[in-house]
Amino acid sequence: MNEIKPFKYREGELEALLSVRDRFVSMIEIYAVDEAELDRSKLLGTIFDTVFFIGISNLRDHMPSMKEVYLNTNESRNRSLRHLELLEKMKVVERVTDGKDSRVKRITLTDAFKKDFQEFIEQWIDSRNAVLQSIA
Repeated sequence: MNEIKPFKYREGELEALLSVRDRFVSMIEIYAVDEAELDRSKLLGTIFDTVFFIGISNLRDHMPSMKEVYLNTNESRNRSLRHLELLEKMKVVERVTDGKDSRVKRITLTDAFKKDFQEFIEQWIDSRNAVLQSIA
């Protein structure tokens, strides 16, 4: 039987991450076309996971396929498609035809959102560094 070990974290680390995540959601809200389509709880859930996965993949010079997105966010294919359609409408992501297989669509952040995402990642790293320095 596997014993569940308590989650260990440095003082303030989780709080800092939640604060940065909240700023990220506020940033996505700026791109909202129609506020009726978007609620904060949806953004804090799987849409956050979707954008974060695509963004990190893009920073690693990889454009994930639709299948990679829904497998890595633990969402159904249909729900992932709805999220991507909403994110496309908001001009956060765009689908690009794969250069080697025209049947495959790759997902990338739009140029405008990519800049905001990179800034978010820098803030996230800075928040972790500040916590690490405070306990050193």
